[in-house]
Amino acid sequence: MGSEEIPLDDDTARSVLVLDSDICSEPLALTAVPNPRLLAVDFTPRSTGNPDDWEERLAIRPTELVAVTTETRDADAVGADEVEQVTSPADLTGLGMKATKHLSRWEADADGDDATTPIVVFDSLTILFQYAGLQSIFKFVHTLTTRIANVDGYGVFFLDPVTQDDKTVHTLSSVFDAIARRSGDEWDIVTR
Repeated sequence: MGSEEIPLDDDTARSVLVLDSDICSEPLALTAVPNPRLLAVDFTPRSTGNPDDWEERLAIRPTELVAVTTETRDADAVGADEVEQVTSPADLTGLGMKATKHLSRWEADADGDDATTPIVVFDSLTILFQYAGLQSIFKFVHTLTTRIANVDGYGVFFLDPVTQDDKTVHTLSSVFDAIARRSGDEWDIVTR
């Protein structure tokens, strides 16, 4: 299906693996996400905490933004509501604990009239493969996507498919509800 949107309004796509080599490609348009609270796990050199950057990249503006990174950053300096630091991308336990902390808080904060939508954006799994093997990353991603689904949230995980063999991409893809792959100027989205 050719599309410029990843339909997060559809319960069949709670977790999406975005296979794209170009970090400057056209933005993903996440649709119908009320009161989005964004947990941005980002190990890339660009700023992780600016809500304007995430709005441009995802076509949604988070009502709360928590950035998780390995760099020491001041929340005010990068525009995030909070910045969490882990020692290394290899610290999968620490990453999981930071994510669970905020997902649990957002779940507890939610009430019927002002429902929140937790969104975890992980940029990028490519970097994790420099620190951990497929089995560890698979377990981590499976656990995190399950936790995200349990709080009625959404997960968007980026992976550069050129950096991994087809077997690794296929194995990791099995954890996700949808796979989005850039095809020319459009996204091809396959849901399970």
